[in-house]
Amino acid sequence: MSVLNSAERLFTLDGYRATTVDALAKEADVALSSIYANFPGGKADVYAALACRTANDHVSVMRAATTAQSPKSTLLNAFDAYVEFHSVRPLAFRLLALTDVDDQETELIIRAREHIDSTLLELTDELAAGIEAPTEEAKLLVLLAWATINGILSLRHRGSITQATADTLIELARADSARRLEDLENA
Repeated sequence: MSVLNSAERLFTLDGYRATTVDALAKEADVALSSIYANFPGGKADVYAALACRTANDHVSVMRAATTAQSPKSTLLNAFDAYVEFHSVRPLAFRLLALTDVDDQETELIIRAREHIDSTLLELTDELAAGIEAPTEEAKLLVLLAWATINGILSLRHRGSITQATADTLIELARADSARRLEDLENA
């Protein structure tokens, strides 16, 4: 099992703070020195590398879901894929925000932040380009859908709302995105 797979498993089960580098090494069946040789910043750098991998996986899933023929289907498929990705990988939201290492500035964390931002913003540009509307308006629609989902996920992860409430909000947000897209394309 790779260090990143082990890290994802342990960070999901025990949380970042409770996971030690020793536990990562044991779970991955590698020497502790091997982790530090590959991740000089220790656990924080493992987290950053895992966050980059998660961003790449996220974009791959989104791109695979957006091969639909119509712009409306593309955006709604992306919406659904986004929600599903975070449902299947509950740690992804924290990873993509670098939540557990946001107070650290190792070289890998700085590069991870840049990679995640550029990767996800490139995807929003791709989605916006597929909408039959002025580019800036299309991009705003994609960003609004993204921000709405993130807000709902954040509330759920914090325990501020129940899963049932989150599901209802996601349904409402999806319907609103569909309506806004239709209005934009008919304008």
